[in-house]
Amino acid sequence: MPRIQRTVVSTAVYDTVKEMLFDGTWGPGDRIDRKALAARLGVSPTPVNDALHRLTGEGLVESRFRDGFFVPDYSDEDLADLFAVRAGIEGVAARLCAEEAPGEELERFCSLFDPFSRGIPPEGTGDYLRADKAFHAGILAASGSARLREVERFFGHVFRSYEHGLVRSPEETLPEHRRIIDALRSRDGREAQAAMSDHLLRSRKALLDRAGRSS
Repeated sequence: MPRIQRTVVSTAVYDTVKEMLFDGTWGPGDRIDRKALAARLGVSPTPVNDALHRLTGEGLVESRFRDGFFVPDYSDEDLADLFAVRAGIEGVAARLCAEEAPGEELERFCSLFDPFSRGIPPEGTGDYLRADKAFHAGILAASGSARLREVERFFGHVFRSYEHGLVRSPEETLPEHRRIIDALRSRDGREAQAAMSDHLLRSRKALLDRAGRSS
């Protein structure tokens, strides 16, 4: 019985810490204070250590000898690779949404960019970023594929790719989002897949170009 209880606690702590990472509790490069985290969660250090080691194995946390655990600070090359993976996963998800998602569910995330129909003022960038995140998360959720959602829950490709905010300006990406939305609303699965993949691969190229300029 104690072993079962420990397993339950360890799993709960792992899930909570992962959610905190995805929610941005710590920023890129931040050190995770294990003692403070254990106190915050009301548990002993053991399940916190277990969770952080597990998250290290998944690439969501970095372990540095004698220094502890840190949130990774991804380079532009690292982020570009995440966008390559996203292009494949979310392209398929967009196609499934276009062909199979209920109309009401589809419209919930297709309407997220409606507030920007007259453009994006400088102070609206944060709102646009939140809409961007919700849009891509909504497509994965509405795809109907438990395996696609599982890949994101386990690896956090979408979460990690937003580490430094928007890769490209809203003025550049809004037309691309509208192309995806038009394909979704017209139930054109092939076009939705192509539009989503093109959108994410353009961000990948922008990151690689930026990395080249900074090297």
